[in-house]
Amino acid sequence: MLEGTRAPRGFSSYRLVVLGVVWGVTFPVGRLGVSAGANPFLLVVVDLLLAVALSALFAGAFRTRFPSLRGALESAGAGALLIGGINLPLFWGLQYATGSVASILYAASPLLSLVILLLLGSQRGNLRLETAALALGVAGVAAVALASGGAVVGNPIGLAAFGLGALCQGTGAVLLGRLRPSGENLWGQTFQFAGAAGASVVVLAVWAQPLALPMTAPVVGSILYVGAASMALGYILFFGLLRDDGAVRANQVTLVNPVVALLFGVLVVSEPFRLPEIAGLLLILLALVLLQLHHEQTMIRARQPIERSRGHSPRPHLIARP
Repeated sequence: MLEGTRAPRGFSSYRLVVLGVVWGVTFPVGRLGVSAGANPFLLVVVDLLLAVALSALFAGAFRTRFPSLRGALESAGAGALLIGGINLPLFWGLQYATGSVASILYAASPLLSLVILLLLGSQRGNLRLETAALALGVAGVAAVALASGGAVVGNPIGLAAFGLGALCQGTGAVLLGRLRPSGENLWGQTFQFAGAAGASVVVLAVWAQPLALPMTAPVVGSILYVGAASMALGYILFFGLLRDDGAVRANQVTLVNPVVALLFGVLVVSEPFRLPEIAGLLLILLALVLLQLHHEQTMIRARQPIERSRGHSPRPHLIARP
């Protein structure tokens, strides 16, 4: 979306699904680059530099308003926590676990965002419905995890890395929503990528590992997909969701990720499809339906005061029932 515009009604769900597909594929593709021998932190740095270049190109093409020095520094700091905090643990953990396992652990981020908002006293809407839907989604993710034969908890290093990444995503989205209630424009996104790249360079310098980045097809393909599609384009969708619908709604994209990663494994890598995975996918889909219902109820409640102020009473079929 261009600066200063909001998504039309009904567009949010389509944007959520598209982003879920884009980011869902990122997990196995990132694993492909790491497995090909690339230093995971160096891979993140190169991905982010590509994202910086493309995002700056988009910002210039759309003549986006350039931020103040303070605004640029705020965006860079937010990017170090949100984007750097998501991707550095992710790529580190992909040395020890698969992309499907990573997508399962990251699916905890909307629940974490909800908990943080509750602690801050900022969450509104039908809390029971939203909590029940998120619980169903987590149960579905757990069913997929059990079907993996315990691979999720098979390596504590990967588990800890992905857990940290999910925490950064859940926390960072809430903080960014409060820092940028009117949304992050394309230059702000560019500085977020730059801040994340700076944090990644620091981690790369501190963590002594060979700076391997073989220019093979898997590594180059991973860089192009993650840097261009997942980051430069994906975060435009994510920041739009965060601006229009809040942190919990934006992070619900992570419930779609295990579905995409699983289907990618079945269709592309010919992995087996087990009965618990089918049950887990059904639970996740049911959770997404309930979350969509909660989102529509919240939007209706938000419109009612506006309609009353204009002298119109809400139409009966639009009134959200408890």
